[in-house]
Amino acid sequence: MIREGSIRIPFRYAAGTAGSRFLTVLRDQGRVLASHCPACGRVAVPLKGYCARCGSSEVVEIEVGPEGTLLSWTFRETGEAFGLVRLDGAETAMVHRLLFRPTAGAGQARVRLRLRPKGERKASILDIAGIEDLAGGAP
Repeated sequence: MIREGSIRIPFRYAAGTAGSRFLTVLRDQGRVLASHCPACGRVAVPLKGYCARCGSSEVVEIEVGPEGTLLSWTFRETGEAFGLVRLDGAETAMVHRLLFRPTAGAGQARVRLRLRPKGERKASILDIAGIEDLAGGAP
């Protein structure tokens, strides 16, 4: 017998040194930090304490974005859109909620992070309210 359902399992985890720095700077300064690896040249978002490509721990903290390029997107059953965005200066991409409805021709669209007002930020990735279309696409 198989019974369908869901289980809510609340949890907490330590973001680590680099993750905590990323979230604190996002909250307090509204800047997005990435890791630049001098050994292989990779620039990865969010900030990490090591390079996932070559394993080097000699990464350098740099700022990227807040603008970038929408690479792809998907819609949830609710109609909410999520996009894969590569921020200017980064090699890797991040997924976040889109504040506009992309259309078939939206690939490679220029976008920008919209942050929550400073007083509402809580050192969470949700301090980014979403991704907005620089061309003024439909909400």
